[in-house]
Amino acid sequence: MKKENRLGRTVTASCISMGRVVDRAGSGPGDHLRAMAILLVGVSFMAGTGAVGADDVKWSALQIVDVNAMDWDEQPRFKSKSKTFFRGDKGSFVYARFSPTWDTKPFAGGPLGSHYHLWNEFAYMLEGDLVVTEPVSPYQKNGALYRYVEGTWLDRPAYTLHGGGWVTGGMRAQNPCTLIIFEEGDGSVVTVGPDGDHYQPDFEGRPDPYEPDWQAVKQFPRPWIVDSAAALEWEDDTVLAGRLVKWLSDDQLEGFRAQLVKIPPGWTSPEGTPKTYFEQANRMRYMIYGDMQVWNFDGPDSAGEATTVTKDFYIHQGPRSIWGYGDGPVTEQGAVWLEVTYAKGLTHGGGEIEQPIALE
Repeated sequence: MKKENRLGRTVTASCISMGRVVDRAGSGPGDHLRAMAILLVGVSFMAGTGAVGADDVKWSALQIVDVNAMDWDEQPRFKSKSKTFFRGDKGSFVYARFSPTWDTKPFAGGPLGSHYHLWNEFAYMLEGDLVVTEPVSPYQKNGALYRYVEGTWLDRPAYTLHGGGWVTGGMRAQNPCTLIIFEEGDGSVVTVGPDGDHYQPDFEGRPDPYEPDWQAVKQFPRPWIVDSAAALEWEDDTVLAGRLVKWLSDDQLEGFRAQLVKIPPGWTSPEGTPKTYFEQANRMRYMIYGDMQVWNFDGPDSAGEATTVTKDFYIHQGPRSIWGYGDGPVTEQGAVWLEVTYAKGLTHGGGEIEQPIALE
């Protein structure tokens, strides 16, 4: 396990959590805390008088985790090997690895059958392929089959049907696959059909057990699924010169945006680029390729301390966490990362995303 940097921001073997400590197995709040799983998250710093015009502004550290250094979850998610590397107030961010198929049986779908959630989720395929059924009706026996390949982006609204198999055919995943998926809710599932049920945890304020009436749902929305490698092209970033982006999702009403971002080898931030922060937005960055220097700042006048992040590092920028660059190249090899921004908290519904606030 790597040592923390001086300011205690780099977490290399444990999940990071907003507001509570989570054990490194990723199975829930840390009832049995391991010594190595105590995280220095929510660290804040008192800044003196600065350009923001406040004497008592609290600054929060960026939260950085090396997913490769984590242990696998003791209670894995999605019938896969998984690492739960981040937990919000309600949801969680999971790295999941699925084995290849070992037989020639027809596609049977997931173990839950056709189901939906009461919250949104997003996912990005890191490698391999995965077949997912996307029915439009709870009575449908052969839902549309989507093959997720490396670079596929999924933006799934609440109440979207997915899962289940094909009765009369189908297609099969050909390779093992690895993906990351963020669930905005508690992981609970509502299944449809004759055996429709609700899988724990139950919802606060509702009967226990909660047995939802899936037949009362009259509209099941559709997900946004795009193969970013085949269907999207890189374009110049309008925010910082020299960066390239691919637009994956942008919901200005609900306050949710997702992009792929790429910087070339040796990229340096343009002269005069200010450090920035959000008052209430959250920005999530997951490294897909290369290397990048990420700076943590105590406050507006801090010179910062750099951490080198590489493939499968996660960087969380919460409210009042400063993002900026030091002198010299930001990357040697170049870098590609997934960047997701929520307007408020870590759920849809936060309204328009604020512009980053510059520190001068």
